[in-house]
Amino acid sequence: MTAANYPVIRCDGGCDAEIGHPAACTVTEVRCFRRPEGWRQRPAGRDICPDCWKAGRR
Repeated sequence: MTAANYPVIRCDGGCDAEIGHPAACTVTEVRCFRRPEGWRQRPAGRDICPDCWKAGRR
């Protein structure tokens, strides 16, 4: 059995959502992959999932 490590981004809006991608080697690459899925980044660097964004937790 093998284990793979890859970076993930966790939502800073107050939920437990996270996103990652097995092809990503850095957090910057994860951010490129997550844009089509509705994730946003606030100016202070906070990452917000689509559910928290819609709920107004910005």
